[in-house]
Amino acid sequence: MATEDDGKAVLAKDLSDLSTQELHRKYSAEASTHRNILIGRGTGVAPQWREFKTFLAEVGTKPSTDHSLVLLNRFERTYGPGRARWMTAEEQAAHEAEFDRLRAEKQREEQLIMHKTAAVKRAGTPGAPSFGQWTPMAGKQVAYTDVAKKLAIPVAALSKTMPAGTSADELVKRSGVVNELINESATWLPPDPARKAGFFEAYRIWHLQVQPQFARAATPTFLFLYIALPVMKQCRDELMDLDLWNPLGQRAMAARDSHVSWKKYTEFMPRAQVALMEIPIYATYSLLSDLDALCERITVAEKRFREGPQKVIHTHRAA
Repeated sequence: MATEDDGKAVLAKDLSDLSTQELHRKYSAEASTHRNILIGRGTGVAPQWREFKTFLAEVGTKPSTDHSLVLLNRFERTYGPGRARWMTAEEQAAHEAEFDRLRAEKQREEQLIMHKTAAVKRAGTPGAPSFGQWTPMAGKQVAYTDVAKKLAIPVAALSKTMPAGTSADELVKRSGVVNELINESATWLPPDPARKAGFFEAYRIWHLQVQPQFARAATPTFLFLYIALPVMKQCRDELMDLDLWNPLGQRAMAARDSHVSWKKYTEFMPRAQVALMEIPIYATYSLLSDLDALCERITVAEKRFREGPQKVIHTHRAA
């Protein structure tokens, strides 16, 4: 500690007694850093730090050759008083990790304030839903989190599934149809429990957006095909572009078999084939020869489910 104090005393005396030119010669490492930040493109320097003597007085001497002058806020590009200090690479890494943690915490606080402000604003708008307040359900006032729990969906999804004018009781009634349609033993479901749970959560959210007259037709099998078939089509097209769809020779076949698009395609193919058999109007389609027509038809149907009757685009196999 005494050595550090002695160093500070020597620097203070030099700052008082030596000229700027003499300071440059004696403190060449610090002068080099100062010169670099002055001429560095895109880097600003506070007016006070343009003079080397003031800069040196504030940052002090460079502790070692392993140290460099580091901005305390790595998103700030202007050097100035209180904005930088000497650090080793290890100290810089630890500082930036703590900086990121504090920044994320501050952003969360700001978002919370923003959401609270938005909730207050929504509450003051007649007829607008407010997910921070109460709503009637089954004759009682309940929180929107309770509605989401009853529907088995995240509360954030209520903004999609509960537009203005829709009551919680309507959604609960419609979710009863969902529970009837879900078959957790369906053979086309992904074997991984987490993926299966994620699919059924997505299905519940999607089905609550379906118009009531299409509720029974909007099955989990339909949604799976709506998701899977475009993926298969994209994989097929990528392989065709690479001349790997019908490979000739062992080398091309090995390239196809190792390609991520082929692996994805073959993962969906048997499941999609089983799913097709569960929907009679699609059962006669071939996933090899009719994939484009089937994708087009199922996309039109999905839009009709959510938005009501549309102008149907007929294909050679569409009824």
